[in-house]
Amino acid sequence: MDKLDKEVQLNNFIRIYDNILPENVLKSFLKICQNHQTFEDSKVIGNNFNQEVNQEIRKTLVWYLKNLDGETSFTNIHWCSVWVHHFEKYLKRYLDDLNINTGVKVVDIQVLKYINHGHYTFHIDHGAATPRTISCIFLINDDYEGGELVFGSPSMNATSTVEKKANRMIIWPSNFLYPHSVKPVTEGIRYSVVSWAL
Repeated sequence: MDKLDKEVQLNNFIRIYDNILPENVLKSFLKICQNHQTFEDSKVIGNNFNQEVNQEIRKTLVWYLKNLDGETSFTNIHWCSVWVHHFEKYLKRYLDDLNINTGVKVVDIQVLKYINHGHYTFHIDHGAATPRTISCIFLINDDYEGGELVFGSPSMNATSTVEKKANRMIIWPSNFLYPHSVKPVTEGIRYSVVSWAL
């Protein structure tokens, strides 16, 4: 099997699902994101597994929607429930599509906001400090420039770009075979919801 065949086979495990939410629900959630006041600087795993802000690697604002212990905002509780439902529904569909029988559960949900050249350099989602099996990104809007999701080949000698489209979910394995990045947003604001399953 040549290198190209292997790359094509790997791409078979990246799946795209469109029209996840009803249009009115999508618009409501976008409005919630635009008005949400507590986005914070996102972190990356640094030396000695410490989490630190490093905007050369990841320039993103984050709103954590999972693990809402002590949460009193009914809005946050509602949207956390909505996203758990949709991510678990499409994780099941993803596994069924690939004929994989494994029990995985959503372990984290984050809303991301990319502004002012926000980006995330090539990385993988699974590691000793962040054990993850499957990764999901839901694109809330597409009225911005840049900000494309790009997958690299394991050897990083080829890339493929996912067309940005509002109401689109992309799901793939979290392991080392799937390095990916978000190109810098050059105009507008990119909103997305990310989740991982273990």
